[in-house]
Amino acid sequence: MGQNDKQQKNLRLELELENPVYDVVGKAIMKTAIKHGYGKYDIARLIMAIYDKDYAYLTADEDYRDQVAMLDAYFEKEYGHRLITLELIKTIKAFKGTDIYDTLTADIASLETLIRTNKKIPAEDLCIFSAAIEASNYDELMTKIETEKSMSYATAIIYDKIKNTQKGM
Repeated sequence: MGQNDKQQKNLRLELELENPVYDVVGKAIMKTAIKHGYGKYDIARLIMAIYDKDYAYLTADEDYRDQVAMLDAYFEKEYGHRLITLELIKTIKAFKGTDIYDTLTADIASLETLIRTNKKIPAEDLCIFSAAIEASNYDELMTKIETEKSMSYATAIIYDKIKNTQKGM
C-alpha cells in the first residue's frame, strides 16, 4: 500500500470515528452491561467475545446483536478491521485534550507492558496508543490492537473502566 493509499485509508477511518451509525456498538455494550449487571472486567470479556465474532453475549434487545454483527461484517470487508476496534478508539479518543485522556493512554501503555511481559515494570512506550492518534494513523493503531493480544486486552480493560464509570453515573 502506497503512502497516498495509507493517508486516504486513515482519513476514511477518521471520518468513520464520527459516523453515528456505528454508535450502535457502544449502545449495545452498555445495554448488555446494564441488563446483566456487569461488573469490573465483564465488559472487557464481552469485547473479547465480540473479537471472536461471538455476538450471542450481546443483548438482542432492539436488534442490537444483529445490527452489530451486520455492521461488523461490513466494516471488516470495507476496511479490513473490526468494528469493535473502532468503538474502543472512538471512546478513548473522545477524551483527547484532557488530563483524563493522558491518564487513559498512559494506563493502556502500562497495562500493555504488564500483560506482554508479565512483570510490573514501567511502560516501555507511554505513547503506544496516543502517538498513532496524534499522527492520525488509525490503520496502524487498529492493526496493533487487533494483532497484539497485549494491546487488545489493555485497550479492552481501559474501555471497561470508562464504561463502568459511565454506567455508575
